[in-house]
Amino acid sequence: MKKLVLLVLIGVTIISCKKEEKPVKDYLILTGKIDNFKKSNITLNGFRFEKKIKFDKKTGSFIDTLRINRDGYYTLVCDKKPINLYLTKTDDAGIVFDYKNADFINFEGTNKNINSYLYEKQKTWPEILVSANKYFALEEEDFLNKTNEYKDAVTELSISKQLPADFLKQEVKNIDYECLRNLYNYQDFHATLTGDKDFKVSEDFPDPLENFNYSSGADYVNCYFYRAMLEAELKNMAKGNNKEGDDYYLTYLETVQTEVTDTIAKNDLLYNSAQNSITYASDLKEFYRKFMAYSTNETHKKEITEDYNLLKTTAKGQPAPKFKDYVNYDGGTTSLDDLLGHGKYLYIDVWATWCAYCKREIPLLKRLEQEYHGKNIEFVSINVDAKGNDEKWKETIQDREMTGIQLMAGDSHLNLDWAQNFLIKGLPRFIIIDPEGNIVSPNAPAPSEGERLINMFEELGI
Repeated sequence: MKKLVLLVLIGVTIISCKKEEKPVKDYLILTGKIDNFKKSNITLNGFRFEKKIKFDKKTGSFIDTLRINRDGYYTLVCDKKPINLYLTKTDDAGIVFDYKNADFINFEGTNKNINSYLYEKQKTWPEILVSANKYFALEEEDFLNKTNEYKDAVTELSISKQLPADFLKQEVKNIDYECLRNLYNYQDFHATLTGDKDFKVSEDFPDPLENFNYSSGADYVNCYFYRAMLEAELKNMAKGNNKEGDDYYLTYLETVQTEVTDTIAKNDLLYNSAQNSITYASDLKEFYRKFMAYSTNETHKKEITEDYNLLKTTAKGQPAPKFKDYVNYDGGTTSLDDLLGHGKYLYIDVWATWCAYCKREIPLLKRLEQEYHGKNIEFVSINVDAKGNDEKWKETIQDREMTGIQLMAGDSHLNLDWAQNFLIKGLPRFIIIDPEGNIVSPNAPAPSEGERLINMFEELGI
């Protein structure tokens, strides 16, 4: 009997212990109240993080449960108003503000003191530097004085706020990187803003790259200014390393591999480049081989492999994907099959009315067509404006007196199966197809590349 009672008591104790156990919290709740805000959605952005948050216009508030993969800096984008936040994985956070009144804002939660500081810091820029255009247009001495004034002001602000030691340590570095990046950009920005193309900083101008660390994973994750400066410098180094005739995009991968040792930074830089530039690689197979050899991120490798397998189907020598029934400016519709079988190559320009770079190519494209008129080549322009822009397309053709075969696909290149077979991510894009419908070049030189394009035409016997 005593043994039975003892067993019952033990069982009750075990059950009680199980009831008291609570699941480990692995999320934070972000809440907000925004007065005078009329939109439906807001966005929270961070390093490799983006989340759309539903805003209730009736209550003027939002609430969302977030699972973030790291403590750090985030930006809450409310239409045109970005608010910098510091979030930690399990600490709830709140914000209350008036969209039309920048002076009214309150932060709630464990990190409210940090977020209050970040907001005050955000306001310091216009108070001291006014605007980017005015700041970078300053003469060198005035620019350096303003940079030091801003740096001193935000540094003193960070120290005065009694911020957590670990956060303050990173924040002081972030302030330094922000100012270094401004120094890094000054020469080019000043030349552009003042129209002085020959402008050079003096010999005494501080070197922003002195003692610069190309492999700081913590700074890469926590500081946008560090990331931007590192990427810009690596691109400059790649340009210097790239020999005439080499593939710049491949050289950039090689430069990242050589210069960056931190795994997080290297993988992210390789991925950022590959997802945009693999479609432009002159040697697709070699580009893919080196990316796979350099990257250690399996998710990135899987995504780039999918892009590679798609691009193999539109590589040189492959049958060109077919488009069908695109609206023809001259009337009716036109399909790719309608343009083949006439013994002519097709030089296809994929463009949009909103694309400034596309418009710069138009006069050169017209001149090119005049020079090759009557020869074994047809010039075809395919517009990829979003749906509903038919009139704008027609007006642009008329205003710029565009020649050749003018077609409208009827949707953005990001939505068109035909365009995505070529993995078109940027415009304009030029494609050459032979008379039999096979791809000669999925990424042909633009008219502005002059001699390179003419040499390709000559090699084809055009």
